[in-house]
Amino acid sequence: MIYFPIVFLCNVCLFLVLLENRYRIWTNAGIAAGVYLISLLGSAVFQNLAEGALGEYLALCCHGALLFFSSLFLYTNNFLQKLYLSLLCIGNCLFLSFFCELFLGVLPISSSGAFAAFFSVLSTLLFSLLICLCLYRPIHHFSDRGVSGFLIGMTLFQIFGFLLFAGSFDIFFRGHVLAIRFLFSVLFFCATVFAFRSLYHAGKFRERATMDAARKRILEMESGDFTDMLASIKEVRSAQKNSEYALDTVKVMLHDGDGEKLLTYIDNFKKNAVPSPMLGEYHKNPYINAIIATKAAVANQTGVQFESSASSQEIPMETGEICIVVNELLTQACLEAAKAEGERKVHFSLLPADDSVLFEAIYSFSAAAPEKFSIKGKKLEDLLQHLLEDAPSEGSASNGFENTEAIVGLHSGKVSISDSGGMRTVTATIPYRY
Repeated sequence: MIYFPIVFLCNVCLFLVLLENRYRIWTNAGIAAGVYLISLLGSAVFQNLAEGALGEYLALCCHGALLFFSSLFLYTNNFLQKLYLSLLCIGNCLFLSFFCELFLGVLPISSSGAFAAFFSVLSTLLFSLLICLCLYRPIHHFSDRGVSGFLIGMTLFQIFGFLLFAGSFDIFFRGHVLAIRFLFSVLFFCATVFAFRSLYHAGKFRERATMDAARKRILEMESGDFTDMLASIKEVRSAQKNSEYALDTVKVMLHDGDGEKLLTYIDNFKKNAVPSPMLGEYHKNPYINAIIATKAAVANQTGVQFESSASSQEIPMETGEICIVVNELLTQACLEAAKAEGERKVHFSLLPADDSVLFEAIYSFSAAAPEKFSIKGKKLEDLLQHLLEDAPSEGSASNGFENTEAIVGLHSGKVSISDSGGMRTVTATIPYRY
């Protein structure tokens, strides 16, 4: 025995709490109140048209349909989440109906009158609150997701529960039908909550792992920026020392009154002065030019020959995206070239075309010898990881091009890595998006 005004009110509140509101709270609450009143009117009509359990089933189905169709306009969740919650509300009503009947029937005292009404209302409120607390975080966590295989499976599973609560499987139970149906219903709700909570915690774990990986990449990028800053400071200090030495020499020559030697010294100084990589003009865009100049200074500090052929033609892309790709390619190129044996050099190209732009870094590279796995001194976890984990593929994000791969993937481009004759070529082709 359940009371439709209380049950419908709980179901409307369940929708308001679990789903993401599209409009302001008072707008949603007002429309939800209208749905509640129409559901009450529909239940009265169906109960008059059909007596007994059939009338209740029709009233519940009408209520579920009204909740679903109104949710299509009131909430931003995908339609399958709304459909699942509608079926859940109908199933909750069916479960509470036979649960109250079963519980009141086994009491040794009179279970009619005010006590039965109080117990029915209290059970409805507490059960709705329990369902809300169990599903609040999972549903809100995945509220912005589209239709998924998990949700399709849970919707089909909820239809199975709908039939279970309605007594469609009672023919398989030999005795104590309501007790066995109650047992399986409790197991059904436990399985539902376990599935949602497990998926929620798995999603949170993956989210934390992604955040940790992103934080690690940011720290690595920041540490690389500090290295570049140090190289730039060294270049500026070197230029400052050379300038101070030249000025001191000029001062001495002026003091001695040797004008001819002074003119000769100035000409020789200008002729033999080594240009600083920091002052080079690599690109018309000041941001891109600053990045290339900084990497050129890093290469100069580590004894790496640096060349750049960046075209200054306008590129229809966000400057920030271009800077990230250029910075990451040159950072990795300078690091690998500094560790290479023999001649060490880096050549960078930025070549815009009609429909795409090509980023290319060619640099000296010494491939490390593949590490042989040995079980000596290894733990069981290390052995299982070696056997079960996928080995990183060539050209994957493990090579230090995570941000480049993300930007290239966003534009449906391609990143390729190839090695030949002690040189590595990294090419990123990004189509334009108009």
